[in-house]
Amino acid sequence: MSISQVDLSIGKEEAELVQQCIDARWLSEGPQTKAFAESLQAFTGSKFLSFAPNATLGLYLAFLALDVPPGSEVLIPSYTFYGSATAAVFAGLKPVFVDCNPKTFNSDVEHFKAALTPNARIMMPVHIYGQCCDMTALMAFAKEHQLLVLEDAAQALGAKHKGRHAGTFGDIGVVSFYSDKTITTGEGGMLMTQSEEMHAKISLLRNQGRPNAGTFIHPSLGMNFRITDIQAAIGRAQLKKFDAIYAAKVHKWNFYEKALKGVGDLRFMEVNKDSNLIAFRFPILSKHRDGLMKAMTDQGIQTRGFFYPMHLQPKLRSEPAVTLENCEMLYAEGQCLPIHFQLQDSDLQFICDTIKDYFKKG
Repeated sequence: MSISQVDLSIGKEEAELVQQCIDARWLSEGPQTKAFAESLQAFTGSKFLSFAPNATLGLYLAFLALDVPPGSEVLIPSYTFYGSATAAVFAGLKPVFVDCNPKTFNSDVEHFKAALTPNARIMMPVHIYGQCCDMTALMAFAKEHQLLVLEDAAQALGAKHKGRHAGTFGDIGVVSFYSDKTITTGEGGMLMTQSEEMHAKISLLRNQGRPNAGTFIHPSLGMNFRITDIQAAIGRAQLKKFDAIYAAKVHKWNFYEKALKGVGDLRFMEVNKDSNLIAFRFPILSKHRDGLMKAMTDQGIQTRGFFYPMHLQPKLRSEPAVTLENCEMLYAEGQCLPIHFQLQDSDLQFICDTIKDYFKKG
């Protein structure tokens, strides 16, 4: 494809910090990881922060730390990535899937309320496509029903609700540093919590049940969820580029919105009034999705559909089957346009012209 969905904003800055790791002969978690954590704490305002090899394992680690009885139910939006749900399953918990707002794509209080069960112990707001859920309302709902809150903020680094960073409202929040995220370490994720007690539990779980490496007395059960200093070095360089990446995303979002307004039957994702937007993609909806995606592919533009709803996934379907109309509509009509750092205005114009030509041809 001549225009890809994903490209990286990496260069000499990342290479220089990686070389420092090699020169120091320190590749496992060490000084680069400590510096990256400190920068992220300042960036997000989170009191405590830990890393994981990726966000899916970060969610799994978070479920282990929340320590609810096996078989407890977790309220999870059906419109999300597969790892949100499988992390709960592998932690011995049962997902209960929640519909979403067809305009913002996030799940609101009304959707969680409709799915609430007597055995629900955890709710998982997912900050979809780089905008925050209404965490004020969701936290009030969680408190009313005594639910623990695990925020899936995988796509939401830099996104804020009423000025507070995504992932810092609930008991634990998890962010992804996968290659298509705003900043990347290739693979990787982080867990945020405001509780010293929860942070201590996470620290033991992710480091073989011990507070520090080099000791062979393990006061707790745990596994290895650590990252490498090479990943952290890349992340440090990436975080310094955040403002430039954010500005580029804003420009590209506005370009698409202006160029495609009123074209065919296109509809755009609406942004919650209390959230900023760190655009993950530029999502569009059309009843002509399949034809439009083919026309774009024919022009060398890589296409990407929306998430297949979790409640329809072969290994996650419930009995009896449920229908979640909004999630199903999003999958049927949605596709994502690229918004990565390397796209030029000429690329954006070509994408928009291709879409306009498709609708002109009818």
